[in-house]
Amino acid sequence: MTAGRFYTRQIAVLASLGLALLFAFPQHATSAESQWQGVERIVAVGDVHGDFDNFVATLRAADLINRRRNWTGGATHLVQVGDLPDRGPDTDKVIELLKKLERQAEEDGGKVHALIGNHEAMNMLGDLRYVHPDEYDAFRDRNSRELRNRFYANHIQQRQAADPEFIADSDYRKTFDAQFPLGYVEHRFAWAPEGEIGSWVLEHNAVVKINRSLFLHGGISPQILGMSLDQINGQIRAELAGGLGEEPGLSEADHGPLWYRGLAQGSAAEELAHVEAVLAFYEVDRIIIGHTPGLGTIVPRFGGKVLIIDSGMSDYYGGYAASLEILQTEDGSEINTLQAGERTAIPPGEEAVLDYFEHMATLLPDAPAALQQHINQLRQPDLAVEPPQQVPD
Repeated sequence: MTAGRFYTRQIAVLASLGLALLFAFPQHATSAESQWQGVERIVAVGDVHGDFDNFVATLRAADLINRRRNWTGGATHLVQVGDLPDRGPDTDKVIELLKKLERQAEEDGGKVHALIGNHEAMNMLGDLRYVHPDEYDAFRDRNSRELRNRFYANHIQQRQAADPEFIADSDYRKTFDAQFPLGYVEHRFAWAPEGEIGSWVLEHNAVVKINRSLFLHGGISPQILGMSLDQINGQIRAELAGGLGEEPGLSEADHGPLWYRGLAQGSAAEELAHVEAVLAFYEVDRIIIGHTPGLGTIVPRFGGKVLIIDSGMSDYYGGYAASLEILQTEDGSEINTLQAGERTAIPPGEEAVLDYFEHMATLLPDAPAALQQHINQLRQPDLAVEPPQQVPD
């Protein structure tokens, strides 16, 4: 059973208990603008994975919020490329902050783009492998035990209908409670399409174009090249709202924009022609993605035509907080990594990329070993440089 099918069954079970009556479900938006031009400053942030403190530190270092966590970015556009939940404990706090900043930035002439990543999709589709226990705990209240008891009673009823001889003993209940902790029921409703979090996710895009830059979580694969931004975004939202078919959709497939890793892990020989085709089709100069951490900093590939901004912000990945800054100038774009209290220019082309990584290594004394390994490869120009050895998300 796929995640989407499991999710549908899960919500049907909860709904059969009448639990939906306990929740006020807002209506979600069905579309969102996907292109902007004339933006003077863009700050892009990679995967957060429930790490509120490092997310706040990253935004403050980019001069986007103050000590009170209020928007100070003016007309800046902040792009967060998805994967707010899982791995860490504070997804609810991260989302509440982004909701507030969305309102404040709009009032100040700026914009916050919270893109849909594969972990947003996983939570909405019921794939909960990476949910941190504290994420359930955040939803606990005085009704949680009763909600779980009703969920358990319905579960036992279903088991006995399938097997009249089934008897649940105390050990079975202990196993059930461990699998479905207090707060689980509320978590599932919050991430439902009409729930507090799920409806908010469905107000957003999976991919946006700002000036001459394309932003998304995983990447554009050859299989979806040719789809417009609106087509991609519309299909992702429709699937997460309950419109999955029998086959895996864009929100689930390895070649979908939330999961594709070719731009991050494919060799230059295999991917360069495809990268050029993506740039030409969407009329952009660069593609900014998250999804694949490992080097502890922002990683330019293909002469800066692809920028991987999942630096591993979450403590789960080492806590390497960084953001990407794109400034519009008379001569084009100035592109910087904001990390360790410094603004470091990302070089265009391949000539100075070794200098860039060597400098970032000096800023990160606890950098992952993969960064030095990549530097060593770049120092041997006669050898084919392998893609950055990054860990799966």
